Amino acid sequence: MKGFFRSTLLLVAAALSVVSCSKDGERGRLSFEKSALFFMAGETKSVKFSASDVRSLTISSKPAEWGDPVINTETKTVRITAPAPDTEGAAESGTLTITGRGDNGRSVSASIYVSISRTVDMSDRPANSYLVNSRQTNYLFDAMHAGDGTTALETARLQIIWQRPSDLIEYLTLDEEGRASFFVGADDDDEGRIKQGNALIGAYDTKGNLLWSWHVWAADYDPDNRGTVSFNGYEMMDRNLGALADSNASSDDVLNSFGLYYQWGRKEPFIGPGTYDFSNGTSATLYDGEGDVVSLSVKESSAETGTVDYAREHPLTFIAGVEASEYDWMWGSHSEALWSDAKTANDPCPYGWKVAPAAAFAGLTIADPLEGVSADEYFDKYGWTLTDGSAESLFMGAGRRIYPDGRFQNIYVNPDSERQVRNVAMYDQPWVGLYWTTDISSSQSSAFYFFFNKLHVENSRVEGPVLHYRANGMPVRCVADR
Repeated sequence: MKGFFRSTLLLVAAALSVVSCSKDGERGRLSFEKSALFFMAGETKSVKFSASDVRSLTISSKPAEWGDPVINTETKTVRITAPAPDTEGAAESGTLTITGRGDNGRSVSASIYVSISRTVDMSDRPANSYLVNSRQTNYLFDAMHAGDGTTALETARLQIIWQRPSDLIEYLTLDEEGRASFFVGADDDDEGRIKQGNALIGAYDTKGNLLWSWHVWAADYDPDNRGTVSFNGYEMMDRNLGALADSNASSDDVLNSFGLYYQWGRKEPFIGPGTYDFSNGTSATLYDGEGDVVSLSVKESSAETGTVDYAREHPLTFIAGVEASEYDWMWGSHSEALWSDAKTANDPCPYGWKVAPAAAFAGLTIADPLEGVSADEYFDKYGWTLTDGSAESLFMGAGRRIYPDGRFQNIYVNPDSERQVRNVAMYDQPWVGLYWTTDISSSQSSAFYFFFNKLHVENSRVEGPVLHYRANGMPVRCVADR
């Protein structure tokens, strides 16, 4: 298995398997105490198991070239040894199974899945969003403190609130040190890349109350080494927060480049549209940790729902703006401190990054169509290159989730009247670009805005800041916080 160990750690993920061997009320059970163990290459560790009404434990199977497991019935542990680097013929992954016999002679078993991995501990990088970009990797972050890194939480368990795709986050556990531990595998079509997607992990207390949630952004993207652009003295990510691409070369690229949508001042993300052209105006499908479909809900802002606490406790709820709230999702006050030039406890960007201020977008213009590409073709790209005259970056015309009900809306040009028309995703048109900034004014906040006019290219424009109601959901670009 030459080249087998590109990293120095191995993941042992315990897929708990319990089989009854009961007769006349007698039951035999086997299960492992933990869902995952991590090894240096060649290292030996033990994993605890629990057993009841079981005897004669044996090893039923193990991956090729893994050390022979040893069962200790007194301590109820199984000791296993990871293969050394470059062990010839060793399996990259496999199953270790222990089997026992109940008093009635029937069998019961428990299995452990073994896979190559590495561990990345992000506990010293507190944030509300974690960008992960390495395949076959176990990630850790502090689950006993909120995203500001200081507010203590009484976390008793973790749960996947939503994820897309349905198998993005694997083996989620709360470890002994109070860290969230989860595994992200390789892309189904390209084993050299990470499986891409977004997820929201929640921390719950012993009573089942949601204390906090963290966004996991799994993408083949590392802004610390590449993929940034400098505008007006700000180092900006070259893609939207939560985006899985920065391209409009295909319909899949367009959809993957939209990223996530945020109500101004909330850290909780909302998924983007289900289709690249907003053809039916519906959200992309979300899944929980069991693979079941999760639904978003909409609640009008009120004294009960229009609070930061309610928003934190209901990350699947879009809080609609109403006249009495001045179309803010917050009810009693228009907090100016939720997002600001300084990174806040509610900032949705990863560690070292923050929501861009309006000044970061100043002076940007729509770049001329590419050589050999007509204005019509350029318009139909669903996103356009913006430039300050030297640097440039692709920005998607991703529209928004509108403040009254959270539905997707964009703007298109009616070819008959040549007028801009607002519609709720009824036409196959690439439309307007709207991006939240940290700037504020009274009950509204500013958004960076641009529009490409297919009929009159000379009327295409970039504006900003433009005031919008804070209950709108819009994409975000992050800038470096340093």
